[in-house]
Amino acid sequence: MKFWQTILPAVAIAALACCAIARVRAQEWQRIGPEGGNVISLAILGNGDVLLGTADGHVFASRNAGEHWELRGRAGSRFDGVVQSLVADRQVGTRVYAAVWTLDPYAGGGVFRSEDAGQSWTSAGLDGEAVRALAQSPNSPEVLVAGTRNGVFRSPDGGRDWERISPPRDEELKNLDSIAIDPRDANVIYAGTYHLPWKTTDGGKSWKAIAAGMIDDSDVMSIVIDRENPERIFASACSGIYRSENGGSQWTKLQGIPYVSRRTQQIAQDPKNAAIWYAGTTEGLWRSIDAGENWTRATTRDSVVNTIAFAGKGERLLLGTEKGILLSADGARSFATSNSGFTHPVVRAFAVSEGDAKHMLIAVENDGNGLLESLDEGKNWRSFPAPKAIVDELFSTGENWYAALRGGGVARFDAKTKKWTEIRFVARELVRQAPKGGGAATKKMRERILKPDAIALRAAGGRLFVGTNEGLWTGTLTGGVMQRVAGKQLPGKVADLDANAAGSELFVVAQNRLMRSRDLGKSWDSVAALENLGELLWVRTENRESQEVLVGTLTGVYEYDFGPVGDKAQLWKGLQSGLPAAPSLPAVLGSEFWLIPMRAGMYMSRDHGENWERFSIRDAGQVQLILKAGKTGYWARSQTDGLFLMKIEGRETNSKTGPF
Repeated sequence: MKFWQTILPAVAIAALACCAIARVRAQEWQRIGPEGGNVISLAILGNGDVLLGTADGHVFASRNAGEHWELRGRAGSRFDGVVQSLVADRQVGTRVYAAVWTLDPYAGGGVFRSEDAGQSWTSAGLDGEAVRALAQSPNSPEVLVAGTRNGVFRSPDGGRDWERISPPRDEELKNLDSIAIDPRDANVIYAGTYHLPWKTTDGGKSWKAIAAGMIDDSDVMSIVIDRENPERIFASACSGIYRSENGGSQWTKLQGIPYVSRRTQQIAQDPKNAAIWYAGTTEGLWRSIDAGENWTRATTRDSVVNTIAFAGKGERLLLGTEKGILLSADGARSFATSNSGFTHPVVRAFAVSEGDAKHMLIAVENDGNGLLESLDEGKNWRSFPAPKAIVDELFSTGENWYAALRGGGVARFDAKTKKWTEIRFVARELVRQAPKGGGAATKKMRERILKPDAIALRAAGGRLFVGTNEGLWTGTLTGGVMQRVAGKQLPGKVADLDANAAGSELFVVAQNRLMRSRDLGKSWDSVAALENLGELLWVRTENRESQEVLVGTLTGVYEYDFGPVGDKAQLWKGLQSGLPAAPSLPAVLGSEFWLIPMRAGMYMSRDHGENWERFSIRDAGQVQLILKAGKTGYWARSQTDGLFLMKIEGRETNSKTGPF
């Protein structure tokens, strides 16, 4: 390795040899970011706690009826486990069940149980089944019924044993979305599928389709039995809300909710007034005070309501939405956000200003095309102007913000006008043109405006360089036009782009080659990958005069030395000593630590690549991006858990003390 030899003084090199270098201590990674997130499920436990389920297995809890939240635990071990339903046990106040399905269709999911109000979870059966619905019998609490993608299952003993109670080869009675159990008889079960509803009166020995009156192909997402009249059944479907007065034999489509709001995720009966019903739709919450005959909207139209719960002895109405919790303490007359402690956004794009490490921008999923800005390292957030198109990536060069747009193209933010302006990618090409009257053809320069997908963006030598799926482009930092660089050498997709700290050299990964330019793109040195490296994924350098770079490949991370060291085949050096031979995401090469995110976790080196150790951020999913937080630490953007910040504190000389 030559990286650390160019950075550390001779004294430090000597200290490394005897394992006593000065080390930097770091705090634990802290969850940072705007409050809120996608709430999938809610449940009120017998002890009064409110539990909240997310799309990555996490369960949050509130001890004060939804005013403040804390991370409680994880239902299962996977980071893609969607907690579709939480069911509070009717007998034990701290027991709760979770219905989980995974985004990976081959992993399935299962039922999980917690005896300590969501802190720890164990499997309660149906491992490998994508469980989309779960219900507990009101009069026989030991009976659980689960709806999965494969059918309906029943447990007679609280999840210890399960049996399929739907026909195994029935093409209709599968892909379940909802389950309800008659409060008078645990053998009477209603099941809503992607297509239509079903009913059994003998515990699953026989089933009957109960679709009379429903529009065919109605995805039944919620079934609720009226607690005062069990023959009255409400069902919500993609085609609207239905009511039956005879146990599902005949359905009546209820009017009042507009067609655009027809996708009703959940319906719920008021705990104090049986005539009041609520419908959580893709366009807000609707309320009926006459058992569904008439409906009025109770929230703003932009609220996508996934789940409904009543806390504080039924005095508070909680809505789980795609942006977090809405709370009403006045019977749905008014709502306020209640996300204190619930910081769980899925961050689609994130950038830290190169000019001010405390200044950052993010784009959050389920928030339209809005952007959020923080000026104090993530403590407070406010709205920030956004481009017209959806932002897929954010970049910073100096004081400038850039955004990669969905559908192609790049926009630059003008700090004076507070507006985004799209940059024009102008491709110039010579075309042969034949005169109309005949004669020899002539050549003419033609311009085409393109909108390539931006993959990487860097500033070097006072210019902006953008690596795209259609080659490398350059322009001035504040200009509005980009032109193609090295069209013959880089005709296709640029996998990654980096520049050295001095801005004098560019490095590009393209066409499974590593390329370097020392004259801002006019000429290039090109190096082919060895056969055993697989596809080249990314490139990073930290030196001002770069001879060595790190390259991520399908088979691990390698160092390449551009210096004259002899045989070219020997210039690729694999990094091992604890680093897996596996694909990775771009590294961050700090003066104290090198960090590389991989699927199995992050890997850190404290000796500039000589040795590596694995670590993970507690309670966080896969890390997708690491950025420097100025000279004081590092940012990590996880796949599902938002942003994390690790701050460097100070120094100590104990060589056995690690930073994580």
